[in-house]
Amino acid sequence: MLQVVDLKLGYKGIPAIQGVSFAVKAGEVVAIVGANGAGKSTLIRGISGLLPAMDGSIVFQGTTISNWPAHRIVGQGIAHVPEGRLTFARMTVEQNLALGAFTVPNKAKQEKLYAEVYDMFPRLAERRQQIAGTLSGGEQQMLAIARGLMSDPRLILLDEPSLGLAPKLVSQIFGLIATIKQHGKTILLVEQNVHEALELADRAYVLQTGRMVTEGSGRELLGSELVRKAYLGI
Repeated sequence: MLQVVDLKLGYKGIPAIQGVSFAVKAGEVVAIVGANGAGKSTLIRGISGLLPAMDGSIVFQGTTISNWPAHRIVGQGIAHVPEGRLTFARMTVEQNLALGAFTVPNKAKQEKLYAEVYDMFPRLAERRQQIAGTLSGGEQQMLAIARGLMSDPRLILLDEPSLGLAPKLVSQIFGLIATIKQHGKTILLVEQNVHEALELADRAYVLQTGRMVTEGSGRELLGSELVRKAYLGI
């Protein structure tokens, strides 16, 4: 579904990641894990069109989307759930979801998406008229993910969904990500929470100072000495 080849991204001409290559197959959860500052969010920003590529290519379902504008990439079927949630704090839950559906012109399709999202996130259904800024951190993360799903994406990019959440909520969010996979969505997940991400992932890559250093199944990397020492502290 997604093929990234020798990608180079940076800021003001200074590379933050370079020579990065990886692939995501339809129906997979693929995790990219690494420490803070490794370049994970930069990579997601490049795929979603928020950061122009300095070199390399990004191919989605056979179409090269390198340097496409972000709105066109959303229309192609990629949703980006950003780090820090970034919900519209003064708008209601339902208004936030409506903004997520701006690329879905068919009203019947929109209503179907609302029903699916509220079924998946019953807490949001209970709070649909609540102002987003008054939700808890975990509820805001649910809203950010649900808003991404409202565009009916083929691929959803999740950037640090567990960031800033209490351990109990982290487990809940990863449970929701597993449910999204069961609904047939393909997921690219970037996370500092290495153990949870590898437990969930079909396959994973380790990003270190802007370069991929190893890859394998989630289970294989959980047993990797490099990962255990560098990220799991064991």
